[in-house]
Amino acid sequence: MPPDAATTRPARRNGAEEHRLDDEVLLFVPSSEQAFTLNRSAVAIWELCDGIRTIEEITEELGQCIGRSRTALLTDVIQGVTRLYELGLLELR
Repeated sequence: MPPDAATTRPARRNGAEEHRLDDEVLLFVPSSEQAFTLNRSAVAIWELCDGIRTIEEITEELGQCIGRSRTALLTDVIQGVTRLYELGLLELR
């Protein structure tokens, strides 16, 4: 079941090392020895997952940056947050 966009506050888990590669980010998790490459869209979501903003607030902020409506972006942001959570990179509060 997807997270509730109005109340869920995704937060980055501690321990992931970030390495910038042009317009992507490589995340390395030493505890599991796993690495993940985030594209520009995933990086934009990742950087806003601070445990304070809700998914709706993240979507609103992204929409303002790229000139798209919250409605147009919400499904994509929920999918991005869900995938980062499934990979163990985020916790949902």
